[in-house]
Amino acid sequence: MEKRIIKAGVPETGGPFNLCVRHGDMLYVSGLPPFEEDYCAQLRAARARGEPPPPFPDLPFERQVRIVMDHLKALVEAAGSNMDCLLKVIVWLKDQRQQEAFDRIYRGYFSSAEALPTRTRMQAGRTPMDCALEVEAIGYVPQPPAATPAA
Repeated sequence: MEKRIIKAGVPETGGPFNLCVRHGDMLYVSGLPPFEEDYCAQLRAARARGEPPPPFPDLPFERQVRIVMDHLKALVEAAGSNMDCLLKVIVWLKDQRQQEAFDRIYRGYFSSAEALPTRTRMQAGRTPMDCALEVEAIGYVPQPPAATPAA
């Protein structure tokens, strides 16, 4: 089995990692902060010039959650899977008081309560660029049903 890097148009910071790797039927998604392409471009440019990173934009918490979850969904689907095939999710919140707002949005990315993956949620001491959250995941790519032999 070879390792495949999954690209899905999700903005990248130019850091020393890949956002999503598929190995066999397993998926590994790096911690995803709520970075949109404009901010990632500024971050890459600052790194290239050897300058400090730009400040993270002041985005509402709910917007940050949707950015992260949309990016997670895009990566999982680009790998040939879906959100219901996630097995483990780890969530770092900058402020645990936002857990209920996070959970309301998070649940909407899965088809049912039974499809929810295992999850760890913790308060981060510090998140990338002081954003509100970061989410990472492990999942699998479902196998197509086996063809039934003709009778």
